Amino acid sequence: MPLFTDNITKLESPIDVMYLMHKVYMVVSDQTEALAATALDGGDLAEFKANLDVWLKHLLYHAQTEDTYMTGPLRDKQLQDGRMPKRDNEQEHDDLREKGGNVLTLVEEAETGLSAEAVLDMEDEEHAKLQDAVDEVGSVVSEALDEDIVRARTRRHLHQSVMMLRVAEFDHFENEEAFVLPLVKEQMSPTEELECARRLLIDDDADDPRWIIDVIKGGLPDGEKLLIEDLETKF
Repeated sequence: MPLFTDNITKLESPIDVMYLMHKVYMVVSDQTEALAATALDGGDLAEFKANLDVWLKHLLYHAQTEDTYMTGPLRDKQLQDGRMPKRDNEQEHDDLREKGGNVLTLVEEAETGLSAEAVLDMEDEEHAKLQDAVDEVGSVVSEALDEDIVRARTRRHLHQSVMMLRVAEFDHFENEEAFVLPLVKEQMSPTEELECARRLLIDDDADDPRWIIDVIKGGLPDGEKLLIEDLETKF
């Protein structure tokens, strides 16, 4: 069984396109984390935000499409260790959505600044120290933390949240390939697999239905790009 980290030379089944999609998405997430690290050192958030928007747009569409067209029709099957691939896959999607939302919230705070209450929520230890002064929290925080410190702290939390999302994404892709794709191949006909792959690559409801497949092709070496092009001829 290949992994998305491997060089893929053929698609044995239409749903194997997931290996190529995962490969490209991990490159984008690595780039976004690197830009978050740059922002941590005071760099401009604009490029990071642009990458983040692309990453989350693809990740959230990918998860929703899988829930509807890939795992949605499947019958779950308990594995020997008690795991349920379909249920666990959908729960991981919910976790990715939550972590993505947390990142977006922190981006907004990094751009607009934090309230005193937000600073306290972010730091439990300081919250405990200042609890007795909660009625005067605004003045206490303004004395304890100047604007530069608050900004630096926000960016630290932003970088940490991006790292957590990337790790969760990596783990999810591995689990999906190991436990869910075999279930798809076992229960779906080649025609159903092909339609699922098409839905993952083509967004019928978008103004530009090819916004996914064009990004995937653009992120692959020539040999793997040809695999996508060959699959597309079968749609």
